[in-house]
Amino acid sequence: MKTAMSERIKLTQGTGPTALHYEIIPVGNDWLILLTGGDAHIGCTAIGDDGRLSSYTPQSHKDDALAIPLAKKISQTFSCVCTVVAGFHLDGITREQIDEVVANSNIGITRILAAIEEKTNECGIGNTGSSI
Repeated sequence: MKTAMSERIKLTQGTGPTALHYEIIPVGNDWLILLTGGDAHIGCTAIGDDGRLSSYTPQSHKDDALAIPLAKKISQTFSCVCTVVAGFHLDGITREQIDEVVANSNIGITRILAAIEEKTNECGIGNTGSSI
């Protein structure tokens, strides 16, 4: 039995205060991804459209470093529109913790690519772009 494309995918990458939480929501052949961690908020919205990119980051936020690479990679790989809403905040974050968040983000992107590929294959959707 094939899984409905409307089912959400939830992933967590990392542990402790630097963990990133992803909720990946199919919207037709496109994707909406909520990325949170630490004190969750809306710190950036990035929209990738087959590799093209638009983003908005509220003043004093740096969440674009998490949202933009993810939106771009998903939209390029699957020839779709991908909107990422990201918000990660950790009071007094150290350089080491920032490095952990970046590493979690890079691994998270790889895991999300695999999860979307699996979901689209389960549902028999052929518009998966290039392979991972």
